[in-house]
Amino acid sequence: MRRIGSICALLATAGALLVSPGTADASARILYVGDSLGVGTSPYLRSAIGPRSVQVDSEVGRSSTEGLSVLRATLRPMHEIVIFDIGTNDWSPQTLAKNLSSARRLIGSRLMLTFTINKPGVAPFNRAVRAFARSDDDVALIPWHSLAAKKHLLGGDGIHASAPGYWRRAELTADYIQALRGA
Repeated sequence: MRRIGSICALLATAGALLVSPGTADASARILYVGDSLGVGTSPYLRSAIGPRSVQVDSEVGRSSTEGLSVLRATLRPMHEIVIFDIGTNDWSPQTLAKNLSSARRLIGSRLMLTFTINKPGVAPFNRAVRAFARSDDDVALIPWHSLAAKKHLLGGDGIHASAPGYWRRAELTADYIQALRGA
């Protein structure tokens, strides 16, 4: 996990406008594909990362299969980091694992960030996410599940984040990206 490589140099020189959800811009260096958690996290992420640009395509209820289709349609050479924040709406950990691997192949050598998730029966899903992250040096795993439970960052449904939780998800992501820049 967590290969730094040439991504640091690219991010260090990236200075661009923020991009509206679903729109493409030649300056977008980070692509964020997500579900409802991405809908809540992305505004805070945009605020946290300042002049670097983010292209967001997140939608409530999106499964990893749908996210994979979105990734296929939106991924461009300009994207240096892909945040694939998805899986909460999947019914099968095997499908999630398969789609994470397919996303990895599409993303190529770019850095991929993904999150552990919260939902009833989550253990097999998070095992799949963790195994996937361990299998590739270009994948960074943000341990959202354990952090959210310890820090009381979940909303009343135990799945979605609270407002401070969405901010913390964005902050974790931004911190990771910033660490890459400084390395």
